[in-house]
Amino acid sequence: MAYVTLRVLHGADRGKVFERLATPVTIGREEGNTIQLNDERISRYHLKFQEDNDKVVLTDLESTNGTKVNGEDIQVRIVRDGDMIALGRSLILVGSQTDIDRRIAEIAARLPAGEEGRARELGQRLRKIAAPRPDGQSDLSDFPVPILPGQLPSLPERMSPAQSAEFVELFDHVLAVLREAAEGAVMRPGAERVEIDFAHWQGILDLQGKLAAMLRSIAEPRDR
Repeated sequence: MAYVTLRVLHGADRGKVFERLATPVTIGREEGNTIQLNDERISRYHLKFQEDNDKVVLTDLESTNGTKVNGEDIQVRIVRDGDMIALGRSLILVGSQTDIDRRIAEIAARLPAGEEGRARELGQRLRKIAAPRPDGQSDLSDFPVPILPGQLPSLPERMSPAQSAEFVELFDHVLAVLREAAEGAVMRPGAERVEIDFAHWQGILDLQGKLAAMLRSIAEPRDR
């Protein structure tokens, strides 16, 4: 069973801490949610945390005003300690300070030699944001997005052979479009810009549109 710790940094419920809640966890303004927030801009049942394949998955429950993770609108997203979730006028930090420190240490261990200080600096900024203040507010002026350094997401686990083949086909198509654009790019002598022709640019935009539609179809399946 997965557990989540959530700290409200901003909003009417700022300062509240919900420690090690067993998933599934729902957040909304109605009674019956695991966490009920006093925020008129969030939906009755706004979002849900659940466990899948040893990961914590956050799903927006078709809320009116949406959900953001690290400043990005989402329908479904794997969340980790140190992530920031914005819903309505509320801002929630995922993880206890110990959990976040552990993630910072793991990130620092993966960084190239000499760059460990980057993770420590972000950790200090995060502690500043999360630190309680006498007025109950949090200092969001130093809020980095994303809060911690990102990394290439891992592939889904336990895929069937057919699913693996489908992923290969998808990535082959993406790589082909990007490779064609990169090979046709031109850097003018002394210039700091790279130019690509209009056809390749349109190919990238078309790919972006197709991937956006695919992501929405995954997050909002018809049989849900």
